[in-house]
Amino acid sequence: MVDDRVKTIVEDLERTVLGLMRKHKVTHDEYRLATNILIETVKAGEESLLYDVFFEAEATDIGNIDHEGSPEAIEGPFYLPGAPKLKAPYVLPQRPDETGDVLFFNGRVVDTAGRALPDVEFDLWHADANGYYANIHPGVPEWNLRGRFYSDADGRYEVRTIVPPPYEIPKDGPTGRVLNALGRHFFRPAHLHVKLRHRDHREMTSQLYFKGGEYLENDVANAVRDGLVAQLVRHDSAEDLASRRLDRPYYEVRYDFILAPEETHAVREIA
Repeated sequence: MVDDRVKTIVEDLERTVLGLMRKHKVTHDEYRLATNILIETVKAGEESLLYDVFFEAEATDIGNIDHEGSPEAIEGPFYLPGAPKLKAPYVLPQRPDETGDVLFFNGRVVDTAGRALPDVEFDLWHADANGYYANIHPGVPEWNLRGRFYSDADGRYEVRTIVPPPYEIPKDGPTGRVLNALGRHFFRPAHLHVKLRHRDHREMTSQLYFKGGEYLENDVANAVRDGLVAQLVRHDSAEDLASRRLDRPYYEVRYDFILAPEETHAVREIA
């Protein structure tokens, strides 16, 4: 059965690409080079990385048009389902000697009417202090800095983790070769990834950055947006350290989420 939307988009894409090829007189050798790069992204384990760098932020921006609730953000290529469920007080899984400054990520989640949402599932993941992701990069323990936790009866949440750094995306594979050819750098600003899930509300994907951080203005994925940048606050007073039972300075970032109602339509699959 013909899917009219798929037909419209794919045929428009076909016309656009064919027109671009004619305009720039793309040769067969250049065409084959391009298709080989796409094939190599899969063989190199980069799957969606190349496409995410160039196109995912635009798809997210389109989804945010007339969107109720907090702005959504790119998912990126390193999300994995099935992260461990944590027990309160919530702390992301870490190595005993995990490198990095302590970070408390907290806030509140409400619906579009401002009512508190209890039992919202937060699925949080981010890079370690070396810029590596568990279950993706070798040498990182399984599920390190990945976990699921929940908001309380008043919609409040808090989890302890570390402050992630800016990092380079993989640059030795096909994505790196394309970026090199364009003269672009490979860095993403420091960020936290999170998905929020709640009954009767639309699942949302967010990516939060830190005000004043490096690469906010020239993120390789062009994904930083107003509404996704939060203040990273350093705490080093004796009173603050005592309240957290810590003997070294720590950081805190607060972000309040608004979840939109569940939408009735779903993304269609091609049979």
